[in-house]
Parts: sequence; C-alpha cells; structure tokens
Amino acid sequence: MQRFVVLCALVWAALSNGFGQASTPTKSADNALSPVAWLVGGTWVTDVKNPQSGAVTHVDSHITWAPNHQAIQFVTDFNGKPHYNGFYAYDAAAQAIKFYYTSENGDLSIGTATPDPDGKTLRQQFDITHPNGNTEHYRSTIVRDGENSYQFTVLGQHNGEWKPEFQVQYQRKL
Repeated sequence: MQRFVVLCALVWAALSNGFGQASTPTKSADNALSPVAWLVGGTWVTDVKNPQSGAVTHVDSHITWAPNHQAIQFVTDFNGKPHYNGFYAYDAAAQAIKFYYTSENGDLSIGTATPDPDGKTLRQQFDITHPNGNTEHYRSTIVRDGENSYQFTVLGQHNGEWKPEFQVQYQRKL
C-alpha cells in the first residue's frame, strides 16, 4: 500500500508540474537561429588597419553552437588575445534573435539581429554600455558573400547622425 501512495504522489506531482499537459509547438533554436547558423564552423579572419596610426589588428572569430544547442556562441580574438565573448539566442517573447557580448574592457553589448528577406543580409542594432555607465548606439550589417566570406559594416550614432565606423571583409578558414 505504501508503494501505491508514493506512486500516486509522484504521478500527481508530475501532472501538476505540467508533464502530463499537451504542449504548444515551439520554434526550435535550430530553426529560429538559421539566419546566423551559417556562421558556425571554422575561424573567421580579417585584418583591421587603424587609419590614424597604420597599426594592423588581426582578428580571429571562432563561432560554434553552444553545448545545449540553444545558442550560437563566439569568441573574437584581437592579435591572439580574447577580446569579445558572446552569443546569439532566440527570444521567443520578442520573436527575435538577440545577441549579447562582453569585451575585455568590460563593455556590455546587447542587440537584435534581423535577417533581410534576401537571405544574405543580417541587420543588427545594439547598444554598448561602458564600465562608466555611458551607452552608445550602433548599427551593423553582415552581408554574406558565398559560404566563406562576408562583409561587416558598423555605423555609430553621433549627435543623432549615423556615421561609418569601419567596414571589413571576413574570410572563413576551415
């Protein structure tokens, strides 16, 4: 009799937690993140030249699925040293791809990535909050050029106007 009572209690607990309820179909992360999933694999590389000093920064970006396959994570190195660490994830409430990343300087960037209907352009809007609390607004575009190349353009908002910050071409090395 005691086993029966325990079994009934376990069944009741499972049902009260929703295990026995029909669930509404949800959008899978694989499907929701497909506009950015093509970035996964290999190492994306580019060189960025400082227009004032002429110094060149070598950039390597390693993009992988998160172990739980619910996000796409990235680590971006500048001259071999980790600089950015972040991820893309699907926000079901907003029905949007969101991204979050931190810099080695303590900046926190939070934004939204919106794919164009052309299937090759990703438009991103984001805010960077600096350790001192100041926030800057940015827009960027990622324009896919085949399987192993994309153009990355960043605009910053200054005094209410959007001005170009930089534009680079990334290549994937497998």
